[in-house]
Amino acid sequence: LQGRGLAASVGFYSRKQGFFGGMRGGQRTPRAGGWLRLLALAALAAGGAGQIFFNTDLVTGQETRACCVQPVFGNDDSAPELQECRQWCRAFIPYSTLQSCKMNQTCSNAMTHMRAGIALAEERLSLSTVCSENDQVCFPGVSCSGGQCQRPPNAMSVKCELALRRGVCGYHFPVCVSDQVTISYELCDETCLEIIAFCNITLGEITGVDLCSDRNFGCTSG
Repeated sequence: LQGRGLAASVGFYSRKQGFFGGMRGGQRTPRAGGWLRLLALAALAAGGAGQIFFNTDLVTGQETRACCVQPVFGNDDSAPELQECRQWCRAFIPYSTLQSCKMNQTCSNAMTHMRAGIALAEERLSLSTVCSENDQVCFPGVSCSGGQCQRPPNAMSVKCELALRRGVCGYHFPVCVSDQVTISYELCDETCLEIIAFCNITLGEITGVDLCSDRNFGCTSG
């Protein structure tokens, strides 16, 4: 999945499901209404076995066909398959994202990268020294802010874990403003720098794609 997780997660489902009414191959793609009618006909043809998908808007509590809403991670009863993703990502995604319509696939990709990131961080930190004052990795020429560079007390600090959660979850759940507009697929500079500072790895080493911005606005921070 390296380098493909986000593409598989974000994918092109909005265009496939007709949320955009653009052009494809010289032909106009159907808008949402046309696709919904086709889905309804398919459900009738299958004897009622099909369903038209609805999201729940967590702000209004109303059902909606929109994808750009705050994602619902459910609980152990309603969505046991999202248990790991719920544990690692839910607290870091308090915003709307198009991935609300592809939770299973997005969470699967995110957890693959999360496990890879934790393993790589533990390996890298085991060979590093960290500042006793703030848990940052002691890179050459970087001040330890009054502390001492020493072997890390644990394989991975809490700050490294939080940086990984913010970065990996933000990478897979980019913030949107509507079904047609995603603010940015890039992660904010400070989010990426925290992974380097506390884990001694880069986000690109985990995902295979460097989507780190050089700014802290118009980006996803996780």
